[in-house]
Amino acid sequence: MKDGFSYIPAKNSVERTNINYLMKKHGFSTMKELYDWADSSRNEFWNAMVRDLNITFFRNYNSVFDDSGGKQWTKWFTGGTVNIVYNAVEKWKDREEYAVKFEDENGRKQYITFNDMDKLTGKLAGSLLDLGIRKGDRVGIYMPLNPDCVIAFYAVMRIGAVSVPIFSGYGRDALQTRIDDAGIKYLFTSESYRRKGKEIRMAETARSVENVKLIISGSTELKESEISFSELLENGSYTESVHTESEDPAIMLYTSGTTGKPKGTVHVHGGTLVNVTKEVKYYMDARPGDTLFWITDLGWMMGPWAIIGANCLGASIFLYDGAIDFPNPDRLWDLVDGNGITLLGVSPTLIRNYKFKGVSRELKGIRVFGSTGEPWDEESWLYLFNVLGSGKVPIANVSGGTDIIGCFLASTPAIPLKPRCLYRGLGMNVSVFDDGGNEIHDRIGYLVAIEHTPSMTRGIWKQPERYMESYWSKYGKSWNQGDWAEMDKDGYFYLYGRADEVIKTSGKRIGPNEVEDSVLRVSDASEAAVIGIPDEVKGEAIVVFYTGKEGEETISHIKHQVEKSLGKSFSPKYIINLSTLPKTKNGKILRRVLRTTFLGQDPGDISNIEDKSVIEQIREKAAAARGN
Repeated sequence: MKDGFSYIPAKNSVERTNINYLMKKHGFSTMKELYDWADSSRNEFWNAMVRDLNITFFRNYNSVFDDSGGKQWTKWFTGGTVNIVYNAVEKWKDREEYAVKFEDENGRKQYITFNDMDKLTGKLAGSLLDLGIRKGDRVGIYMPLNPDCVIAFYAVMRIGAVSVPIFSGYGRDALQTRIDDAGIKYLFTSESYRRKGKEIRMAETARSVENVKLIISGSTELKESEISFSELLENGSYTESVHTESEDPAIMLYTSGTTGKPKGTVHVHGGTLVNVTKEVKYYMDARPGDTLFWITDLGWMMGPWAIIGANCLGASIFLYDGAIDFPNPDRLWDLVDGNGITLLGVSPTLIRNYKFKGVSRELKGIRVFGSTGEPWDEESWLYLFNVLGSGKVPIANVSGGTDIIGCFLASTPAIPLKPRCLYRGLGMNVSVFDDGGNEIHDRIGYLVAIEHTPSMTRGIWKQPERYMESYWSKYGKSWNQGDWAEMDKDGYFYLYGRADEVIKTSGKRIGPNEVEDSVLRVSDASEAAVIGIPDEVKGEAIVVFYTGKEGEETISHIKHQVEKSLGKSFSPKYIINLSTLPKTKNGKILRRVLRTTFLGQDPGDISNIEDKSVIEQIREKAAAARGN
């Protein structure tokens, strides 16, 4: 690696990137100049984004942003009218290229052109109006990632109502909580779908909740009060996208946060549209003719992000509702080869599993990898780059959150890349602060945004005080993202997990990711998660959970590797083997659940865990480790 860089893009590769065209168009000779301009000249930059992204406003806005109500409540593109669905679908209605490509676990495919997507969303929008749904009403979408969920997602926003995507793996209580909190009167759901060869009967869960009317796709036996999705599609009167105000809510996304109590983050048409499209164009380098596949769910931020961003740029979004490794690990390769996928978003957890299983086939046809969900360990990043990408495919590592439906940090195909690295987000005014609010370099601190940005949530639904407490209470006029990060003077960033998960042992602070990185250098460990627990001597002691080869030999290797990499001060007190780690469907490890369960506390909301049987396994292993 030259100067620590694993990827140094060739000059001709850089010249073909969207972000290089942007840099040259605005008269800059270096990326640093472009990023500095984006941060310092906010009016000019965001005005340029609207033009360069070909965003259509029905009525032009009066000002790019208005912070007269306080920075924390900044409004964007004020006075303008715009609609996400017009820009993603309706403006492309004369095109016969594919807006959506879909394959299910059985190999059945469905491709939908932009022309047909416009007709379908337009007709469903008309039916929703006939049901009495109006601007501002919240409509839930509890469906697998298939074309019907995208049609519903778009149709709701098309009439000015608010789409509320809900994770397809939630059980009854989690679903009811979100329905009640958002005031959802109508809920889209699917009768069933297949995952890992089993039928998942979503409608059964949906039918168990109260105070909501169901719109069901794929059902042949509807109950009296239920509504047929297919009939709404067939019978609706085509309806054009309404001219919503830029600050009108379009999407409500729920994030659990560290307490496990869900909070509804509100996202508006103008700011969401402009920022998301910017990110998919300049970070993933998407353009017409591309097909973007992000392994996710509509209920996670990356689902709406990928769908809106790809379609607004005239590219295709690929959808898959099955297990990515079923019936064998090669399934991902079959999907990529069989559907012309050129842009692929993965999680570090997925790549760790491929590395552990020895899967080493090149993913041909991929021009850019995307990644998000958790910090990388160096070994797995290099495995994706060198093995699956054959040392040629750049990794656009992005990080943001549900609360900004976007990315504060992102590497791009136009810059040299170091293992695990991110780069500052374009126009996002990011930095790293210490506890006193001072900017720091080459030291770990808190990731912040110094200025308000267009896609930040406009609050927590019905809880303005919680919004202020969550994001603005620590630094007052800078947004605190809650991530533990490090930045250097060249604009590169590294993440170390959630700041509230930082371990303080023997007077020293360390992020879980640093310890996990060391653990994963042991070949017999496939995944790792690290927590801190109260300790009378050290303040906090380190506990390592790992999957892979069980036994004292592996545990000894892990202990030795951590001590060798980080020093004996960080030697784990307990090292515990699990058959799986508590993770969400998109691969995010839930350390909060590990910690509370290990300590015998209530783990809180566990409805988003893919395999809930791991809870009892943690309890048993914890009791055995402590000698209880």
